[in-house]
Amino acid sequence: MRRFPSLLFALVFPVLLAPACGKPAPKFRTVYGLGGKIQVELPPGWEEMPDLHESADIEAGSKSADAYLVVVSEKKSILPPQTLEYYSQFTRDALVSTMSFPQHLGPRRKRIDGRLALQYEIRAIGKFGTRLVELHTVIESPEYFHQVVLWTSAERFKANEPEMLAIVESFREK
Repeated sequence: MRRFPSLLFALVFPVLLAPACGKPAPKFRTVYGLGGKIQVELPPGWEEMPDLHESADIEAGSKSADAYLVVVSEKKSILPPQTLEYYSQFTRDALVSTMSFPQHLGPRRKRIDGRLALQYEIRAIGKFGTRLVELHTVIESPEYFHQVVLWTSAERFKANEPEMLAIVESFREK
């Protein structure tokens, strides 16, 4: 009689444990820019796309998710002295200069890779009439200002937002 609970546990425990052991976690892939000084982690389905922006240090996207990324790094020593807030405003203004009806939501003050960052959600109408949502994050390091910009269609933003935020949070500077 005593063996029955042990036998039952031995039979049921693997069945209860199976869902937790079933699939390995999705593999993120590290991509580098700025001569290996910066990196981000790309989720499955994302790939490098070298023709998104001529000044980008990292360019990637997911065609199936209709979501894209560029990272642009600028050496602070070649810029006029400025604050993180000013640089964020300046680069956001340049970003939306070809868009209609931009709305800036934010800032969200963050720490990414231990560094101060400002993040805005920008909603606008793109050049070809597409409603877009962009996450514009500026990260300040001692030597650089980094812009991490991700965008997708407004219709796909809620579905793509977790991956977009994960990519921003994965940013690292060596």
